[in-house]
Amino acid sequence: MATPPPVIPWRPDPSPAVLPWPDLLAGAASAARRLVAAHSRHFLALSSLLLLPLSLLLLSLPPPFLPAPFSPSVSLRSPPGRAPLRGVPLTLLALAAAGLYLAAFAAAAASAHAGFFGRPVRLLASLLSVPASFLRLLLTALPAAPLLLLPLLPLPVRISAALAVLGLLLLVPFWSLAGAAAVVESSAGPSPLRQSCRLLSGARLAALCAFLVFAAGIGVTLWGFGGVASHTYDASSGWAGMAPAVVRAVVGTAVLVVLMLYGMVTNVVLYMHCRALHGELTGEIYNEFANSYVFLPFDDGKDRHIVSVVTAWP
Repeated sequence: MATPPPVIPWRPDPSPAVLPWPDLLAGAASAARRLVAAHSRHFLALSSLLLLPLSLLLLSLPPPFLPAPFSPSVSLRSPPGRAPLRGVPLTLLALAAAGLYLAAFAAAAASAHAGFFGRPVRLLASLLSVPASFLRLLLTALPAAPLLLLPLLPLPVRISAALAVLGLLLLVPFWSLAGAAAVVESSAGPSPLRQSCRLLSGARLAALCAFLVFAAGIGVTLWGFGGVASHTYDASSGWAGMAPAVVRAVVGTAVLVVLMLYGMVTNVVLYMHCRALHGELTGEIYNEFANSYVFLPFDDGKDRHIVSVVTAWP
């Protein structure tokens, strides 16, 4: 019985291949769509457990940075003799939303990485990988933490928001793949940041455009459907007064879940495509599928350690 070929180290090509950024972005988006469609039930369960609470939390907050497009037609009046409940501080809600996002990204990245190579995608395994990946993501995100402190500065809200958005736009072309690198490569701190900056060489416009598309979609959704908690109703009006708030919450939650899920998966797929352009996936694909080859008896005189990997871009 022939022994399988040994696992061999692979040295990436120091000169990355050149691919136009629209083709790279289209290929990543198409691969992400196929990946989610191939494991639709898995990602649906993952979204229900992690992204659904995050979407409800985001929709309960006031619309970010912009006035609401319309004011509620029905206002809530507290019953006589009962003081209104004090709201949770906005800072704690923002920290809870950030924690849920990191946990969801950790699970989605682990699932997308496994599905990219055709491995079994299991919900329990993805959830069990969240604690370790969450800590790595948290340590990797620390250099960008000053952006979170901008709203606390004694500046107008619009100026603080503009500075935060400008900072994100400046960091995305360099660090947008750091989260995927932290989860896939099990690294933390400056290492994923350097890896992201290196992989995005020649693909910065693709990363920026992907971020702008999903960020704009999420921002418009929050602006149009946000503030559900403040759009309350008068109990005396019955279902007629409650229906608009319920419809806004359901539609806004569904749109947010889809946008965040596809944004996370696209980020991981773009990270894998950038690694392929740098020649780093050839050896990994060989080591992944080398044991799957069957050698026939009349193949004894042939070289068994040569494998050709062809990458087709849409």
